[in-house]
Amino acid sequence: MPIRLKIAFNQNYAVSGMTFDWTTLFVKVRNLAFDKQVDLVYSPFGTSAWLTAPLPFVGHYGNYDVFGSDTTNLSGVETFAMRYRVAGAEYWDNNGGADYTISTFQGKVGGHVCLGSATAQRRTESGGGFTFDTGWFEGEILVDNLTYEKRVGVVYSRDGGASWDTVEGGYAGPVRAVAAEVGGVEVWRFKTPQLNITPGDSYRFAVFYELVGRGVTYWDNNFGQDYFLLKTAGATLA
Repeated sequence: MPIRLKIAFNQNYAVSGMTFDWTTLFVKVRNLAFDKQVDLVYSPFGTSAWLTAPLPFVGHYGNYDVFGSDTTNLSGVETFAMRYRVAGAEYWDNNGGADYTISTFQGKVGGHVCLGSATAQRRTESGGGFTFDTGWFEGEILVDNLTYEKRVGVVYSRDGGASWDTVEGGYAGPVRAVAAEVGGVEVWRFKTPQLNITPGDSYRFAVFYELVGRGVTYWDNNFGQDYFLLKTAGATLA
């Protein structure tokens, strides 16, 4: 399906005698056409009613877009699914038919693993009378904490897919909300080796999450089309 939950959780924050509650929720969709509509279909806390809320556009990243909310305009989401309407078709991410359920400071990641962000870096170095243009990319991966023993990382190509390498990430802690940690969701950080820039304008990659000893690996490969990150310094995917 060309729609995938990135991350969702509820949070609250108290200040000056006031309490604010809201739902943080972001969704990725494959860029099938310019005109598109992404809706959250959800049941609020303590009710059996189902409501529909359009999700605002957040950013465009070449072959995919991000929609979502991190403001008090959206709050109280407990059970939900997401609908993507584009080019006369309708697609859903409803967690394999089970719907998603979240609570305050307890979150979910779509497909158990999702790219959080990736940024390209470049550096010019000199030595021995030569100048070298080196580059790498680094970022974060979001995963559901399904087991203690896990491998999280990136399979990537510097040359458009002619050759591939793997780099593992390191645990960076739980996802942080404004006032607390988010239970059940972890951040893993990765960085590829810093090497001479190779031909081609982009890095191509996918992220993985292996449950060690269980024979299970989850992937986020951007709806089967892989992620493409320009080698330009500061180029970013989210």
